[in-house]
Amino acid sequence: MIIFLALVLFFLMIIIGGDRGAVSIMALAGNIIILFFSVILMSAGFPALFLILAAGAGVCYNSLFYQNGNNAKTRSAFLATLFVMLILFIPIYFITWRAGSYGLNELQISEDDFMYYYNTDISINMLHVAVLVSVFNTLGAVIDTALSVTSSVYEVWTHKNSLTEKELTSSGYQVGKEIIGTTVNTLLFAYFGGSILLFSYVQTQKYDLEIILNSRFLFQDVAIMLSGAIACLVTVPVSIKCIIWQIRHIGLEENKSEIL
Repeated sequence: MIIFLALVLFFLMIIIGGDRGAVSIMALAGNIIILFFSVILMSAGFPALFLILAAGAGVCYNSLFYQNGNNAKTRSAFLATLFVMLILFIPIYFITWRAGSYGLNELQISEDDFMYYYNTDISINMLHVAVLVSVFNTLGAVIDTALSVTSSVYEVWTHKNSLTEKELTSSGYQVGKEIIGTTVNTLLFAYFGGSILLFSYVQTQKYDLEIILNSRFLFQDVAIMLSGAIACLVTVPVSIKCIIWQIRHIGLEENKSEIL
């Protein structure tokens, strides 16, 4: 059934998306390969924190440049995404460490499959794994936000390149306000949609509110959702600064060519 659904997805991407759909499939395959080798290297004892940065940069580069080409919009989105990930890496690591939310949660440990069939001692730093999961869960939303903002500001500038930096910044924030609400809602419903069964289980077991709020299983998912929302919000001003810097660079190159 998984193969059937994957084939349906690829078929629709090619029929509806055409050439761009085929390119998107190749980019998706590249990202899966990057994640696959990241898991292999992490299992082999490779430093997980270095893998987070290297694999994140690889996924970001593949998603942006392979699908959209090397231009001012993608370069700005790439720089903005890397900068946001570097900014949020330290607080994500610190919060995950302080909360002790890494590793298997209470519900996973209580399952019979884990108790009797699987060995939970996998000799991997679970804190680093939790940080890797948090970063990669926010990466897709950050890339989308960054590219939307940089593309919009760049298109505004190409149609009216007499706009000042303040006016371009204002147009970028206007676009950011339009997309940030839907992005946060997407993250919210992605979490709740995947956790309906979990909440139903918690409800039937009649757990106290204090136990639920202090539980690891709740914190893991909510922290990822909130980290993604915060990352998208931070991405808007960073993307605006990056694309304006690129526009300035393009303007300087054009002035030099005119002089020559």
